[in-house]
Amino acid sequence: MPLKARLIKIRQVLEEKKTDCIIIARTSNIFYLTGLYGIEGYLCILKKNIVFFTGGIYYQFVYDRLKDVKLANFSLEDFNKGNFIKFVKNLKKPSVLASEFSVQRWKALCQKTGKQIKPVNDFIYEMRAIKTLEEIEKIKSAEKITFSVLKKIRSMIKPGVSELDISSEIHYQIRKQGGDKESFQPIVASGVNSSYPHHQPTRRKLKENDIVVIDIGACVAGYNSDITETIILGKMSEDLRVAFNAVKLVHTSVCELISSGEKSCKKLHNYALNIFKRFNLDTFFVHGLGHGVGIDIHELPVLAKSSRDILKKGMVFTIEPGVYLPEKFGIRIEKMVYV
Repeated sequence: MPLKARLIKIRQVLEEKKTDCIIIARTSNIFYLTGLYGIEGYLCILKKNIVFFTGGIYYQFVYDRLKDVKLANFSLEDFNKGNFIKFVKNLKKPSVLASEFSVQRWKALCQKTGKQIKPVNDFIYEMRAIKTLEEIEKIKSAEKITFSVLKKIRSMIKPGVSELDISSEIHYQIRKQGGDKESFQPIVASGVNSSYPHHQPTRRKLKENDIVVIDIGACVAGYNSDITETIILGKMSEDLRVAFNAVKLVHTSVCELISSGEKSCKKLHNYALNIFKRFNLDTFFVHGLGHGVGIDIHELPVLAKSSRDILKKGMVFTIEPGVYLPEKFGIRIEKMVYV
């Protein structure tokens, strides 16, 4: 969906919600609607024009790139001049995306402007769940770079090398292989550290027969990837072998179920959970089965036990079953799926 089509959709929502302006604050939503990446501010979309308020540290950068913003009736304002509050005061029925404003922030804006600003559901997040072919190509480019990085670092994953050594090489290789930056801080978790799903790399050195969980992603042109591999350095204990095979079975089985046509994210998660129950590992599966990936590393759909999301054509998401046994080890396998 090109930028103009996205704006048409948003203005339809303005009509439905009976509001004359939607104020957008999340940087990923601003990027989605303008092409301006990583810029903080307030994007105000009205029925006939768009006004973007941003601060001094971003203002000149955006000003120099106005010609690249392919939107009609788009204007830029300096937030530091205090004209944002004046702008909102002049609106008749302003609204904000509820997910972008805390209650405190929303109340403060209402008080400063003297307006009853209407919070609306984050329908833009729902729009973003369905990717265009252009978006999918960017995500696939990021995914390809991520696999290249994993291939490059594999030779250094051996006893005597620290988690931080590997993490540093990941940072370097992501850029060398063509990525703009990492999608998130790389996870390199070895030995007992692998039992922490979001472990931050330390100076712990890898040992013989260690398990190593590596979770990384590359960002390309504002779009992300997310891949996790689990590597065994040497021999597996019996409980590790059982758990490792269980995780592989869950991943393969879920992907086959998706291929056969299952669309319910809740059912997919519960299907994975039931397989883990057969191995008495269900209590160690402590997170959702997967999540959407795009401009943000976590987007819709959400594959979890309470999810109401349904898979649709154009969605991109991860399948990442994992188990984490306290004081022992953790295992996760994560790959991306395109519907």
